[in-house]
Amino acid sequence: MKTNTKGKERLLLILAMLLALLATACSNNAGEAGSTNAPSGNDPSGNSQNADDPYADLPKKISISTFDRGQVSSDEGTYEDNRWVKWIREQSGIDVSIVPVPRNQAQDTLNVLIASNQAPDLLWEFDRSYIGKLVTQGVIQPIGDYIEKYSTSYKRYLEENPDLKAHLTFNGEMYAVASKRPVTSIANHAMWIRQDWLDEVGMEKPTTVEELIKVAQAFKEHYPDSTPIVGANAPDIYAALHGSMSFLWYLEDGKMKYGPTLDRYKDVIGLEKQLYELGLVDKEYFTDSNNQRSNQLWTTGQAGILLGQWGTGAVDILMRDLISNVPDAKPVPLEAVASKHGKFGTYQEASPFIYVAFNKDMKNPKAAVEYLDWIIDKGWFTLMNGEEGVHYEKLGEIAKRIDADKFTKEVLYANEYAVLRQENIKPEDLPLQAADDALSQRIAALNAESLQTVLKNPFKRDIPYQPNFEEINEIRSTFDTFIRETRATAVTQGDKYTGDWAIGEIRKEWERLGGAEAEAIAQKWYEENKASFN
Repeated sequence: MKTNTKGKERLLLILAMLLALLATACSNNAGEAGSTNAPSGNDPSGNSQNADDPYADLPKKISISTFDRGQVSSDEGTYEDNRWVKWIREQSGIDVSIVPVPRNQAQDTLNVLIASNQAPDLLWEFDRSYIGKLVTQGVIQPIGDYIEKYSTSYKRYLEENPDLKAHLTFNGEMYAVASKRPVTSIANHAMWIRQDWLDEVGMEKPTTVEELIKVAQAFKEHYPDSTPIVGANAPDIYAALHGSMSFLWYLEDGKMKYGPTLDRYKDVIGLEKQLYELGLVDKEYFTDSNNQRSNQLWTTGQAGILLGQWGTGAVDILMRDLISNVPDAKPVPLEAVASKHGKFGTYQEASPFIYVAFNKDMKNPKAAVEYLDWIIDKGWFTLMNGEEGVHYEKLGEIAKRIDADKFTKEVLYANEYAVLRQENIKPEDLPLQAADDALSQRIAALNAESLQTVLKNPFKRDIPYQPNFEEINEIRSTFDTFIRETRATAVTQGDKYTGDWAIGEIRKEWERLGGAEAEAIAQKWYEENKASFN
């Protein structure tokens, strides 16, 4: 009996030990599987609520590209390090690094960064076709799931603006975010003319391409040392006036055709060549990549016609410098002139503003979404207007600038960081927004007039957004370069090279690259999507 009792005691002891070990193992396994006992960096109690979120415990750190327009003064810092970058980090709670790319070489610079695996987490462009190229190349990733899972403010904004979704979708998936443009941003390119020069030569504002040439010739005769026509957007304005942009598809008799292959495009190059050979434009404008010569000619009073933007930002600076240097100058908006093909407006943007895409190699998409939510919710307003009481004062819903020079120096460059915005500015708001000094009010009034002038004539856009297919994107990479080189040859190399010669070369290259197949793909895309076009 005693022996049996001792055996039972040993058995019970062993069972108790096994039960204790089993309980410990279950506890440990539960922690690994994400039980309430698992540690978490986001929960001070040590309870995990994010085990199914691979980004929950990563540092909130991202990098983003921005356009370098040369607007950061030395005492403000650089595009990478200044008061606003510090403010962004403090207010958003995200460790943001800025990667500037030169505005006029943005895509080329981004391509180099991508090829060398140094591209930022967030890449952005105004050009939807460029985003399409990045989709085709596998550089960026779909983001619909990230927006659905992590976003609050932008998801709500997209629900309120559902028409944006089609522009952000490639191959059936959402690859970018964007906000809608206010009318002040839909209007883009514009024409300006010196009214005082018109008065000097006794002529009216031109209304046709032919009259524009005659006015420019009169300017040259009256001011022999002048360069009558300047402007960073001149080639695109020539194209818009003929309804044939070099990077857009058009619907010709129900058929999808690429802009630079149209008959109209030879007249674009013909006009550019004629102005060059008559000495009405700067002979060096093909190499003026940063527009320094063009800007200098305008601001020192040596040019009579500016083919640039409608106003605000860089144009404000050009007008301010011109009037300061030449007090008698009277720059005024010039309405788009008619070509033999009709009257088309200068270039206007489609509804989406900046397309922001996610690098496929980014480490923390959740932090990127949180950053974009902060921008669209409240960050954009300060980045556009500065600090209340320092740079602006509230006038109803308008942010009225206090000091124009202070705003230009300390705030204007920060606009580049506001990649998502909820602006709603009307032409009549511009003088209310401007500082009270006479020059600022004069420029604001000119801007308002210019905006209304630009919007008089709709820009020729046959389809709301461009098709995106691998075959088309591969062609564009080579074709865009060929067009630029052919244009330069036709314009600068004498009588042998005409608009007819240029369009012939362009069409041959288009065919060589597979243009016929691209047109067939574009046509199929159009037939499948046209019912959804507004």
